[in-house]
Amino acid sequence: MKKRKILFIANEIEKLLPKVDTTVFLIQQAWVEKYEVWFCTLENLGINTSSKLVYYVNANNLIPGNNCKWFRREKLVKVNLLSFSAIIVRTDPPFNQQYLLSMNILDFVTEKGVKVVNSPESLRKFNEKLFALRFPEHTPATLISSNKTEIKNFLKSKKQVVLKPLNLMGGQGIFLITNGDNNLDTIIDSTTNKGRDKIVSQEFLVNIKGGDKRIIIINGIVERYALCRKPKKQSIIANLAGGGIASIVKLSQEELEIARSVAEAIKEDIFFAGLDMIDKKITEINITSPTGMRQIADHKSSYLGSFFYDQLMKL
Repeated sequence: MKKRKILFIANEIEKLLPKVDTTVFLIQQAWVEKYEVWFCTLENLGINTSSKLVYYVNANNLIPGNNCKWFRREKLVKVNLLSFSAIIVRTDPPFNQQYLLSMNILDFVTEKGVKVVNSPESLRKFNEKLFALRFPEHTPATLISSNKTEIKNFLKSKKQVVLKPLNLMGGQGIFLITNGDNNLDTIIDSTTNKGRDKIVSQEFLVNIKGGDKRIIIINGIVERYALCRKPKKQSIIANLAGGGIASIVKLSQEELEIARSVAEAIKEDIFFAGLDMIDKKITEINITSPTGMRQIADHKSSYLGSFFYDQLMKL
């Protein structure tokens, strides 16, 4: 039987945190599933047509490490992208020119039948913060604009508004503004790059104090347990990278039904998503590098890793 090979495309492997990182969790589970695991970053992808057409990657073969380090990697070698059973794209935002061109290269590979998740087409098509607005009945009041007057008028209709960039993650660049703030103009100018960049202006959900729930969706199926992230006192940033405090919670029936309606709607395009929900309102649908699997699997759903690969093979 031909050995199954899987390629992970992510950020620098040395920066991944093995105790919490979903990319590490999926790599380790791939070893359990008897995959030959390879790893690269976006800049390692290429196409060569000088002699025989080759879609390639300069990648490291990864094998389990010891107590000091969770992995060992072999020498960087050139590998044909068509030799992989599956490719898992896990690179964090921003979705910049390098990201776009790498997805263009992966288009050639998907056309040849290699499973790529999430697909390059879907990663190009859906901005994570805009994606949630496809479900307006389940999202907070939101304005997408770069116009200072429009943003101020939106703020007047709300008590407080959160400003968020469209292309960052982990709580970066987020501001909470209130009518009458002395530095309001400065904040809006800064976040919109003086009116050149569109941003998200979103009604502030006061129940963020109760936590932002990260809900895992795999191939249209919703995991019943979620990672709940609560901001520290005097903060609105619930992301763990921004100092949020984590716990695992069971979704209510209403939350589960909302998540399932979204999962069914995105199944055709998105294999793996992380739905963010505050007080039964969807604020974001993460598709570039959804997190939370390690914590959920460790505390409530030990089958989650094997379930991911079972579903992957069904594509």
